[in-house]
Amino acid sequence: MQTSAPGNIFLFGEHAVVYNRPGIISAIGLRTYCEIEKNEDSLINIYSEGYGEFSAKIENLKPVGNYAERIDLLCDLISTYYRKFKIKEGVTLKITSDIPKDSGGMSSSTAVLCSVLEGLNKIFQKVDKKDYYEFLLPFQKKIHGGNASGVELFSSTFGGYNKVRIGPVRCENLGELKLPILIADTEIEAKTSETVPYVRNGWEKDKNSYEDIFYRIRQLVEEGKKAIKNHDLVVLGNLMIKNHEILAKDLGVSHPKLNKMVEIALENGAYGAKLSGGGKGGAAIILVSKEKEDKIIEKLNFCKVYKTEIGVNGCK
Repeated sequence: MQTSAPGNIFLFGEHAVVYNRPGIISAIGLRTYCEIEKNEDSLINIYSEGYGEFSAKIENLKPVGNYAERIDLLCDLISTYYRKFKIKEGVTLKITSDIPKDSGGMSSSTAVLCSVLEGLNKIFQKVDKKDYYEFLLPFQKKIHGGNASGVELFSSTFGGYNKVRIGPVRCENLGELKLPILIADTEIEAKTSETVPYVRNGWEKDKNSYEDIFYRIRQLVEEGKKAIKNHDLVVLGNLMIKNHEILAKDLGVSHPKLNKMVEIALENGAYGAKLSGGGKGGAAIILVSKEKEDKIIEKLNFCKVYKTEIGVNGCK
């Protein structure tokens, strides 16, 4: 049996969501796949290109504290699931992915979590899909140093576009609207566990200035929601540009390579472009017509570029 879950990007509102402002996230066409089958014995076997391998008997499964190795994330998820629901049957999981594991901005770990949980639920049926966020949030927080909102889980679970907010958690699905997009990978590993505290440090020193920034981002989110509903790519692109400028100039979470990628994309006909996610590296997203994709990819020959879509379906 195979399950899969999409990665996702922040279309608007990254960083601001941590301070109880809304954001919009979208599922992307790059996915993580989980092949899962029951074992006749009590062994848990995990094979993953990006996370490594693991094998243990059910009775030896233990929760994982801090994640020292990539595989710890999967061990922690499976151990928690098995202990919570007292499952006695072993499984073998083989995990592959379209999403580059070392790039920030595409939610590779979120897609892994959702695809594996979906696989376990196809067999054991223990967690309702509406509860995926609550179940998976503790693992997201461990990955990102304890401060992450985890809202990316909604798009990997339900697909389409999701307007999200925390404190309390709210999610409004804006539906599916497949749009062509380029994801340009800086190939600079970006850790949310570093960029989130970086912004918080600035906020603690000057809350009034940062609250003003977050208010402006909130306005972009509300306008972005309308643009999605109206299928207005021109407005959507302009809002992306404004959001990038705030992230780069006001919050200081961009990177020279990201800024160069955005500039080149806009010079060559993109509707809009911005960093996505924590910043300081990771990926830029470029909203573009299919007619101009190849030209922009040619100009971005100094980085890895993926042709894909946003607004696709969620885990299945």
